[in-house]
Amino acid sequence: MNFKLPFIFTLFIVCSAMGRLLAAPANDHCSKAMWLKDVTNFCSSPRQFTNYEATPGGPDPANCFPPYINDTDNDVWFKFTAVATVVNISVIGAIENNPGGTLQDPQFALYRGACKALFEVGCISDGQGYNIVETFIGNLAVGETYFLRVDGRNRKTGSFQLCINNFNPVPSPSSDCSSAVVLCDKSSFTVPSMNNAGRNTSELPKGICVPEESQSAWYKWTCEESGLLNFTLKPINPSDDLDFVLFLLPNGVSDCSMKIPVRCMAAGENLGAPYSTWKRCSGATGLASSSTDIVEDQGCDENNDNFITPLRMEAGKSYALMVNNYQNTGNGFSVEFGGNGTFVGPVAHFTVSKLKIAKGEKLTIKNASTFAGGIKNWEWNFGVGASPQKAKGAGPHTVSYASGGKKSISLSIETANGCKVTKVRDVQVMENPPPSPPLPKPEKPKQAPKKEPETPPVPPVEPLVTESTEDSSAEASESPTLLAQTPASEPEESVEVEEASTTSADTTMVVVTYDVKYIATIYFKADSFSLEEKDFETLEKVVEMMKENPQQIALVEGHTNNIPSDDYCEKLSKARADAAINYLTGKGIDNQRLTRKVFGKKLVVTKDVSHQHRRLNQRVEVKLLLKQE
Repeated sequence: MNFKLPFIFTLFIVCSAMGRLLAAPANDHCSKAMWLKDVTNFCSSPRQFTNYEATPGGPDPANCFPPYINDTDNDVWFKFTAVATVVNISVIGAIENNPGGTLQDPQFALYRGACKALFEVGCISDGQGYNIVETFIGNLAVGETYFLRVDGRNRKTGSFQLCINNFNPVPSPSSDCSSAVVLCDKSSFTVPSMNNAGRNTSELPKGICVPEESQSAWYKWTCEESGLLNFTLKPINPSDDLDFVLFLLPNGVSDCSMKIPVRCMAAGENLGAPYSTWKRCSGATGLASSSTDIVEDQGCDENNDNFITPLRMEAGKSYALMVNNYQNTGNGFSVEFGGNGTFVGPVAHFTVSKLKIAKGEKLTIKNASTFAGGIKNWEWNFGVGASPQKAKGAGPHTVSYASGGKKSISLSIETANGCKVTKVRDVQVMENPPPSPPLPKPEKPKQAPKKEPETPPVPPVEPLVTESTEDSSAEASESPTLLAQTPASEPEESVEVEEASTTSADTTMVVVTYDVKYIATIYFKADSFSLEEKDFETLEKVVEMMKENPQQIALVEGHTNNIPSDDYCEKLSKARADAAINYLTGKGIDNQRLTRKVFGKKLVVTKDVSHQHRRLNQRVEVKLLLKQE
């Protein structure tokens, strides 16, 4: 007995540990895809993800995956929302030097749509045994969700590193300074490949740390605002050795003849030495504030870290960057700029006729981009569900949306010298308002009283914000003062309501007079029918009073300011009234006790269209009524 107990206890520990090891990954299926919130130069830690013990259950094999007769579905899933039109994805497994994990022969596919209806938009599989796969996929719709499926060929499982860069494209790189791509902002991007040293193979000055070009890419820019420049270059294949030289162009961005090297990086392998002794000189490189040297020569001495100190750019001066793949693998790299210095370039901008529109409603989009040198191309993507989804030219353009939700609109402009910048902004598409609630149950009055004019409501006195169909940033955040709430014991006014009275012969309309016992007013932001936290307190008071007084009914009146079109105001005021009604019914108030009345812009309390007064009209009034006896 003394020997069995320890043995049983030890066996229990081992089995529990094995159970944990054999558990499937949390993102084993599409429905459990891991959300990647930021895919601008995203790169996981090495070995952060795994497909070990992933189980079948996905869609049919991707087009580039081997058929399942020879393979097993061991895929794991990720998802992200596109913020730009091009994505570069890398899955890095058991490569030589700087491995991303243990996975061999990785493969992946990218899909759009939903888990039950996926449409493949890109696919790559490692059929050569490199243990790394990467590719570029274009024409992504900004704002759409994409699903990424990662697997291993031939039943391979293991850990891996995942890198994703979602960016707006720049022109293909040149391998010569004279024809280098001109950069006009500091947006990040990824270069797919580097193929040669260009037509001019002797354009590097003698005696600098990089002796010659092998596979190079050149970029140029002019500084607009003086400040520091730093950047990070990451090779697509972490085993590649990237070198770079940063030049000052004293004669301007179009003249490379007198270029002056100001930073030079060539650190890399110590030939014949173990990788562990020069690992710090591999992988990412660039300008970093943590470094103090301006040159790192070939090899890797004890003071090298593969980065050199940032450059202080001067306004009006031009610069050139040459990036070289020392190992001639043909693989590209990604670049991410930093620092407070800026590049000269156009400003991409556009306005929208409304920031919030109803589904199916027309939206007008106008170009507002500027550049002293002129703009030659405009490319638009209006987002998911847009009709049309894409357009070219300055516009203006008119679109509508078949689905609700947040929609991202992007504009890419190009100048005559090939400089490209992109602007993205969002609009909100509202689903159609809910159907109207029924009128109160008709009651036959004893007699039809004499009709008296309605007393107009007393407006609040505090200045508020504007409602406008034009794009505006003038929306203020202050809350208006509510109308003074009238005690239930003394009516503020009376209203007359037409009601149907049914007899055995026919139906007639009679006028019924109600005393107004209480008025609650809710104010809305421009073009909005969304209730805010303060509005819930106002409506809770209405709920409390209606439950205490079962004979009371509520007249819910929707209003807008007097600027947009009649049709738009009718729809918006209806949606505002319905928002209040939906809250009341959700709190247990019977629909039969609620009547909606839509005024649009017909009953404004002020015709002053200044910013500080418009919001007086952007309101819903909830009037508690008690029928006169």
